[in-house]
Amino acid sequence: MDSPNPSKQNEVWSGVNSKVDLKNRIPEIVEKISSKCGFIPDKLISTSSWWSENTGVGAFHLNGKFNGIPVVLKVQGVKPTTSETFMIESFARQNSSNIIRPPQIFTKFPWNEKVGYEAFILEDVGTDLVVKVPTMQNQVSDFFDYYLEYRKNCINTPWLEKPNIDLRKIIKERFSQWALTSHRIFPNHPFRKPEDHKLIDRSIQILTKNDDWLNLEFVHGHFSARDLYKVDKQIVVLSNLYWSWRTPYYDLVFGYHWFMYGLGSAKYLTPEKAEEQRKIWMNKIEAIAKDKILLKYALLERSTAGLALDALSVDTQKPIAKHLVEKTREITKSLIAELS
Repeated sequence: MDSPNPSKQNEVWSGVNSKVDLKNRIPEIVEKISSKCGFIPDKLISTSSWWSENTGVGAFHLNGKFNGIPVVLKVQGVKPTTSETFMIESFARQNSSNIIRPPQIFTKFPWNEKVGYEAFILEDVGTDLVVKVPTMQNQVSDFFDYYLEYRKNCINTPWLEKPNIDLRKIIKERFSQWALTSHRIFPNHPFRKPEDHKLIDRSIQILTKNDDWLNLEFVHGHFSARDLYKVDKQIVVLSNLYWSWRTPYYDLVFGYHWFMYGLGSAKYLTPEKAEEQRKIWMNKIEAIAKDKILLKYALLERSTAGLALDALSVDTQKPIAKHLVEKTREITKSLIAELS
């Protein structure tokens, strides 16, 4: 049994190259875990893939009962650099918030090379998300109230080593990998344009020039609308695998970034309504960010990631998909012009 290094951050997206696919192994894995700890499975809640179901199932969640308590079993099929259970326990240890907390862990199965997964049983946080899709202003206001609470009280002592890296080189390599992945997963995407490659290159040039933006800070790297749940009078934050060192305002704009692409799941949403949703988020983000220039860099990094790959993951059969890709391109062009 291997023990992951508890001091390094995860690059979760890179699992897309792992060729891991747990899809056909789910019944066997659940049965094995149940026989070891008495977990009583109920039903599959979700499977996790990288941008597209065609990339395979890298993790899954299944609800059930453990010692008579409603719980969720999470199984992770790609070996993390640092275990999510370590992240959760470290988060809990130094967290001083009375409002925001990680989920409770009941039992865990560390990474085992022989079986090819790690697993843990955590509390069932239910379905009461802070932000629904589509959303309303009061929900987004609540989300950012919790964001400010998290920034104030949930990050007291970083538990991961600050990477000693050439960030300019990493940014270039990351976008290069995303471009390759994009063309592999979506080889004939109808909304991709030839000009996108030049826009992405220009964006990288801009992003790698600003020394102030190239300073890393320790944050929850997946603080999103999909990950904040109301449980009693507290907020439980999921996706703790993503705690990491990031550029300024990454965690401020991340939730907005993926919320917009999540609008692909909304029924009968017009482009006008989508832009109303964007405005709700951006009004709050702009009110919180003290350094407007660094905010533009954070937004450019995310819109460029959207143009390269994220926006293309919206189901092209959804009426709103074309608008979301085109708007991502428009925002990228506008930010490039402002920061050039």
